[in-house]
Amino acid sequence: MKKVTLVILASVLAGCATGGRKTASPGVCPACPACPPCPAVAVAAKAAEAPAMFLAAPESLPVFADSDDIGALLKAARLNRAYFQGLKTGSPDYTFGSRKITPKELSASNEEFIRILESSSAVQDLDHQIKEKFDVYQLAGRDSTGTVVFSSYYEPTLEASLAKTKEYQYPIYAKPEDLISINLEDFNEKFKGEKLTGRVKDGNLVPYLDRGEIDFGGALKNKGLELAWFRNFSDVLDLQTEGSGRLQLPDGKVIKANFAATNSLKFKGWLSAMVEAGALPREGISPEKGQQYLDEHPDRVKSILSMNRRYVFFKLHQPVDPEEGPDGTYGLPLTGWRSVAVDNSLVPMGTLAFMRTTTPDVDKDGNLLGRKLDSRFVFCQDTGGAIKGPGRVDFFAGNGRKAKTFAFKLWNQGTMHLLVLKESKE
Repeated sequence: MKKVTLVILASVLAGCATGGRKTASPGVCPACPACPPCPAVAVAAKAAEAPAMFLAAPESLPVFADSDDIGALLKAARLNRAYFQGLKTGSPDYTFGSRKITPKELSASNEEFIRILESSSAVQDLDHQIKEKFDVYQLAGRDSTGTVVFSSYYEPTLEASLAKTKEYQYPIYAKPEDLISINLEDFNEKFKGEKLTGRVKDGNLVPYLDRGEIDFGGALKNKGLELAWFRNFSDVLDLQTEGSGRLQLPDGKVIKANFAATNSLKFKGWLSAMVEAGALPREGISPEKGQQYLDEHPDRVKSILSMNRRYVFFKLHQPVDPEEGPDGTYGLPLTGWRSVAVDNSLVPMGTLAFMRTTTPDVDKDGNLLGRKLDSRFVFCQDTGGAIKGPGRVDFFAGNGRKAKTFAFKLWNQGTMHLLVLKESKE
């Protein structure tokens, strides 16, 4: 990796106690009289940050009931087991309320949960088992009262070609070699979970190329980075928004485009950009209507879509299991209806959780039937650029027509509880 002198980074991380000004001793300037002693200045103490979660009171605990497929839940739990088995030593601890939580404790919690699920008698008494054996911490939410906003994402299936043709004109790209990602926590622990992404220019780290430069300026064109081509620009945008997807090739084969990297610039959904630009009304908007507008107004494509500066790069993969989800931040496949994305600076990967919210009621063909109350066990196995703080959780709905409708329709408040085995009294 190139050796980089990060002038901007150093200034961000180091700070300056004097605000950048040098203070001279009284009388150094012969034309100036000595300065009188400066009066004491009262400095207000920095307000303590609100905790991300709190230990839930026994009387406020939900009923831990799960009516969905236990098989998928076990599959996610066993993937979670593989994650903990492969976790390197030295992984950081996290603070849950007043308790320090280690990866070892999270792994033990996962194992106990698997044991409960594999015992039919225990599953029938799941609520009692959880309350007896686990400490339950509630995410504080945006308002510190436990209100969490749930959104959803899914893995789309899109028609694509591995070669450019008259029909397939819009490419996705592999991660460029000059894209550099830096963990700020390596420089200062107060930046836990924060990253910088960019490229080296004249010896300095600068922001990476944005969408306008790549899609409309041809900055990466013909550099051997094109992986696949799509019929519609909107397919590329949807794939980048979801972060991964299944590619249906002309010969009938299905491969996967998995997330490889991002330029980390500001994200704006392409349909939201259309609304802000006055191209389409928010009511009734859909990807199909958005694509139709782009086809009918080619002169506005660049100005509208360049509003989303975020760019995602991919890597292709041939799945062995056709139902295998995309890889999450935890390094293993996500499980539809059982994996969620959280803020990893607050919540460790692999944490067992229980969510409650109102969700879309969707049939297998993708038809929206209404809304329903939903509660289920999930695992914190992914992250997202917009998922920051204790008040946001992104729910992975899997793939297919049902998942697509569900993902586009979920934006509801609810609660999220994190479960850790109680500390041993021995």
